[in-house]
Amino acid sequence: MTVNVMLRDLKTEIEQLAEPIVIQEGFDLIEIKLSRFRRNYRLQIFVDSDHGVTLGDCAGLSQLIGAALDVGDVIDARYILEVSSSGLDRPLHSRRDFQRKIGKDMIIDLVDAGRPKSVAGKLTGIDGDILLISGDTGEEKISLTEVLQGKIII
Repeated sequence: MTVNVMLRDLKTEIEQLAEPIVIQEGFDLIEIKLSRFRRNYRLQIFVDSDHGVTLGDCAGLSQLIGAALDVGDVIDARYILEVSSSGLDRPLHSRRDFQRKIGKDMIIDLVDAGRPKSVAGKLTGIDGDILLISGDTGEEKISLTEVLQGKIII
């Protein structure tokens, strides 16, 4: 089995263990990154929530996930576990991502006739799968199916 396949399988196992813990604590699991250097692993777990993520939240989740990983003997080598917020500059893709960012100024990259196009403005709301963006030209309605990604303007 190749290293990439082993890492992918291990990442899937970690996700199955970590996601219920993250959800139970009131957060959303955004991404898991797993890398290996020699015999050690680096496991990064990124979370988000409607109320934000504090350093204390990350520490608490790290303890819970670390304990579950150790009890389940999931990683058979030394590892570093990092739990953190997904960050302000993370690309937004899902309805849930955008829902958390209502009221924020952003740039949304779109597919328009096969070419990327960008729309800038304030996300004022979501109606079903339609984003409502208020910009210089007034309010635009953008279907999530047209969105490549959104980025908060910092």
